[in-house]
Amino acid sequence: MYVKIIDRGECFSTTMEYINGVYANRDEWAKHNFYPQNGMVGEVVKVTPRAFIVKIMEGVYVPMTKAGLREISYDEYMSSQNNNQCTGMDDRQKKINGGFDNVVGDKWKHLKNMREEMKSDIIELMKKLTFDFEKPIFLPELERSFVMYATSFILEYKRQWGSTLPPYVVNEVLDQLIDVYHQFFHDQFTGEAIGRCRMRVHGHTTDIHAAEMVEKYYEEVNRDYCWH
Repeated sequence: MYVKIIDRGECFSTTMEYINGVYANRDEWAKHNFYPQNGMVGEVVKVTPRAFIVKIMEGVYVPMTKAGLREISYDEYMSSQNNNQCTGMDDRQKKINGGFDNVVGDKWKHLKNMREEMKSDIIELMKKLTFDFEKPIFLPELERSFVMYATSFILEYKRQWGSTLPPYVVNEVLDQLIDVYHQFFHDQFTGEAIGRCRMRVHGHTTDIHAAEMVEKYYEEVNRDYCWH
């Protein structure tokens, strides 16, 4: 589907959408001195619940609402390529982005803080693994619980994005979960354990059988707890 931008104000410049190895946001656009302008043309390469992702040129992807686009023919797309000039932001766009930065800063580049949610989940998981905190838990099972929980968390993000996850998602989920485990299991959850867990989780995120593995793990945990 080929489209023309008819309302540049309908673009999302601060998303972490990740397409073909690059981010579809203003930080990536700046590398090309690019910013969306009316009249530019492109090809829709992905549709999300929020936006149409439009490829303007190699390495430049723009998330737009439907209201900001008009569908065009391939011939019009080809004949309008000269409209795709990289001239950066105009004065109005600079003012809008400057105001946004003053209020939001760089928060849009990061996941929300999920540590409290994770804490509740891990307490519940530990309750089952230790049979209501009556049995000790040793490092191998502690590491396994971390890997399974992190993998399930990341797979849910992947399902919501519907594509390859941006690299920052996996790392930030791991960083937050490490904080939780380090708070609960400071003496056991050492740097070596963290390194092993990170490596395993990164491996599972590209494993087509990871979801099945996680499901079997939680079935096993619930079965053992119920039979205890």
